[in-house]
Amino acid sequence: MKRIISMILSIVFLSSLVFTVSCAEEEEVFDMDFSVDLDVTLEGLTFIWGSAWLTQFYPNEGFSLVGDNMRAHYRQIEEDLKCEIEIISWEDGGRRIMQDVAAGMKTCDLVDSHATNAGIELYKAGILAPLDDIPNINGYDDKYGPIRFRQYGIFDGKLYGLYQYLWDFPPEFFGTMTFNVDMLSSFGLPLPYEYIEADNWNWDTYKDYLVSIDSAAQNSGYDSNFVAHTSQEFATDAISFMFMNGCKMIDKDPNGNYLFGLDNPRGMAALDFLSELVDAGVYEERGTGTFIHDENAAILTSESYHATHFQEGNEDAYLPGQPWIYGLVNYPYGPNGDESCVSAFVHKTRRLNWVNAYSGNELSDIGIFLDRLFEPIDEEGGWKASLGYSVFHDKRDFDNYQKMLENVNYVYDLPLGSAYDNMKTSFSHAVSGKRSSGEAFNGIRSAMKDAIAENVTWVYEDLVD
Repeated sequence: MKRIISMILSIVFLSSLVFTVSCAEEEEVFDMDFSVDLDVTLEGLTFIWGSAWLTQFYPNEGFSLVGDNMRAHYRQIEEDLKCEIEIISWEDGGRRIMQDVAAGMKTCDLVDSHATNAGIELYKAGILAPLDDIPNINGYDDKYGPIRFRQYGIFDGKLYGLYQYLWDFPPEFFGTMTFNVDMLSSFGLPLPYEYIEADNWNWDTYKDYLVSIDSAAQNSGYDSNFVAHTSQEFATDAISFMFMNGCKMIDKDPNGNYLFGLDNPRGMAALDFLSELVDAGVYEERGTGTFIHDENAAILTSESYHATHFQEGNEDAYLPGQPWIYGLVNYPYGPNGDESCVSAFVHKTRRLNWVNAYSGNELSDIGIFLDRLFEPIDEEGGWKASLGYSVFHDKRDFDNYQKMLENVNYVYDLPLGSAYDNMKTSFSHAVSGKRSSGEAFNGIRSAMKDAIAENVTWVYEDLVD
């Protein structure tokens, strides 16, 4: 055995064992002290962790407090388990591992990569180890994050992907709405929080809200370049607004067959609503710079990355680097939605960690190593502490972010492939007025139906349930 497990069992009975016997009752009393000490070592083993972003998982000493916490975390594992951790630069894909395995070479135990690259490649090649098959680790533990967030670590209903959830990298997803608190306050307008708290954050009030923002901006001296709401991408907004109107990406008919869940009056209503905002001149696809860098928009819908990350030297591209206050909320809900809907969804470039079943180390040993590797790196809650106290300006921002993360939607863009990409293009044309909502769905209906029938073999809602 490579792994040495020593168990010491001590059972001590009290010196007195009393039996009281009478014609009325018999009483037996046992006192037992039962203790178990478990000492686990992986002495002599080296675990290789390959990453396409080496500087993130193993930054230079002194680069940052978080980085130093990581380095200390790795050293503590090596000391406790008497093993070695080798974190090396790797490709963002599975080809190198497949070549090493085919050649009988020792290769990565763990690879950090996008699901679309190493994840799906290694799964199709039969090289990944499902987490259920790895002893000494529970892949469903909360420290790896909500199962909804790790959707792209699931292939054919089995869980493969691990995420360093309690570390200092806030999870990313599409479908977040941020707003300029300073600007809206200077206009004398309520903040989105107030609509949410009054249970009035819906499409009707939102359209009126944007018109009020546009009018206030003109009265405050902003020029024609100002737009009340700028979008990072029309197509992703369309999907999020459909979720906010009670849609699912994949639905079921009465017989349990999978259907395109956006292709219905609720989905069309979302396209029509966004198109109305465009026609009113209060909503445009101008990207993140108009909001973050130029401060020429009051509201931005985008990927959460822009609201939760900070890149030194590129402060203009991220909200935490700005000198003004911003907030984060869920999208307003439609006539068929309610406050339980969330606009957030995970995209197919989700980064996860994948276990190579043919690395050269035993899966039972890898399980012990991974269980320690992905423990929190500090006692402050990792990214939760940094977002709650250092990045977000308001506790409501953190609460909104957490709600979206824990209930994030799945858009099946990985299994649907080109049909999904064509759907996004069609949605973008409908929002911008190049075609009607009916035409948008007519143009993609057949391809989506075929793609679902061929590639969707499970729905993650069933797995979560």
